[in-house]
Amino acid sequence: MLIRLTEWVARTISPVPHKNTLVNWVKEGRIYPVPVFIGRSYYVEENARILTDRTAAPKRPDFKRSNRKLRLADRIAA
Repeated sequence: MLIRLTEWVARTISPVPHKNTLVNWVKEGRIYPVPVFIGRSYYVEENARILTDRTAAPKRPDFKRSNRKLRLADRIAA
């Protein structure tokens, strides 16, 4: 079941971090499974966890750059 990210964090961490910190954690992939943005809020599974090791965090897909052409510098380096 999905619950709001702010509600989940209130159950998990005390004191609750600022909303901007939570959004940064989502963007960095530090919450697993990755929260879903619905409407104006992020929703997360109740059994989600915070990953402390940054190397273990799954990377979010970068939708803005996926359809772009390669830059000349990238094409030369390849």
